[in-house]
Amino acid sequence: MIRNLILDWSGTLADDLGAVVAGTNRVLEHFGRRALSRQAFLASFRLPYTEFYREMLPDVGLADLQVAYLALFPEDHPVPLLPHAEAFLRLAGGSGRRLFVCSSAPDAHVRAQAMANGVLECFEALHCGVIDKVEHVHALLERHGLAAAETAFVGDMRHDIHAGRAAGLTTVATATGYEPVELLLTADPDILVRDLSQLTRLLTPNHP
Repeated sequence: MIRNLILDWSGTLADDLGAVVAGTNRVLEHFGRRALSRQAFLASFRLPYTEFYREMLPDVGLADLQVAYLALFPEDHPVPLLPHAEAFLRLAGGSGRRLFVCSSAPDAHVRAQAMANGVLECFEALHCGVIDKVEHVHALLERHGLAAAETAFVGDMRHDIHAGRAAGLTTVATATGYEPVELLLTADPDILVRDLSQLTRLLTPNHP
C-alpha cells in the first residue's frame, strides 16, 4: 500500500510553465543570450537544470545563475495549481498519507505559490532547490523514515521517474507538465496518468 507520496511541484501540481519560461528568458537575456519561444524552451529544457544551463550559458557559473534567476523571476506572474491538484492533495492527506515536495524550483517560489493556493499545510516537508533528485531522494527517505515499498514518486519529467526508480519507489508519470508522453514513457514509469484526477481514483478504495 502506498502510504507516502513524494511529489514534484512544477508541471505536476503547479502550472508554472509561463512564469518559468519568462524567468528563464530574463536570465538568458541578462547574460546576452536571445530569449526562447515557449516551444523552443520545452524542446531544450531538461533536468537536472544544470545541464540545460550548461548548454545555454556555458561560461556562467551555477551560483551566478541561481542569483540571477531569483532576482529576475517574475514574482507577479500568476501560478495556479493544475486542474485536480487540490482535490488530489486533500484526498491523499485526508486518507492519512504523508505528502512531500521534491522540486528543483527554489524554496521561496514553491512555498509562496503553495501558500497562495492554500495548500502549503498539505505537505509535511518541502525539499526544494534540488539539483539532482536521483541523488537527493535517498536522503529524503532516510530523513523522514519512509519505507521505499510504501512510497511513490509522482512527477512530469523523466528525471522524476529516474529518481523514484533509483530508490526503489513506485513511479507515477503525469502528462500535465514539461515533457510529452512519448518521452515520459522512455523512463518506464510504473503508472502513467493523464492528470491527477486519474491518480485520485487510484487512491480511492474500490475505485471503478
